[in-house]
Amino acid sequence: MTIPKRILLVEDDAAVCDLLAEFLTSQDFGVVQASNVDTALAALGTDGPFDLAVLDFWLEDTTAIPIMDALASHGRRTPVIAISGGNEIIDMEAVQALSDISGAVTFLQKPFAKETLIDAVTAALHA
Repeated sequence: MTIPKRILLVEDDAAVCDLLAEFLTSQDFGVVQASNVDTALAALGTDGPFDLAVLDFWLEDTTAIPIMDALASHGRRTPVIAISGGNEIIDMEAVQALSDISGAVTFLQKPFAKETLIDAVTAALHA
């Protein structure tokens, strides 16, 4: 029996988070959901380590950078897929650049197809 890869999924839109979690679970991944930086950091402490993190880059009034920093500080390399639908202040190219600088292996702009997500997850886990 193979142990499923574990994914930390951080998304502040509950409907989107549930949809992504349902899809990833249907693909045989173990998924822990968080809706903000605080719950994500708590999950790192109680439910980690994770094989991968899928992080909405814009969370409420902040970014996912504190989560990415915490993942990097845990002593093991956890690949990060940053996702975003953007915001009204910074354009998508800047969001992608910020996620790249912060250590994301992939950036996906919302909305994206389920196949695009699974391709990114597979590539990140095998990088």
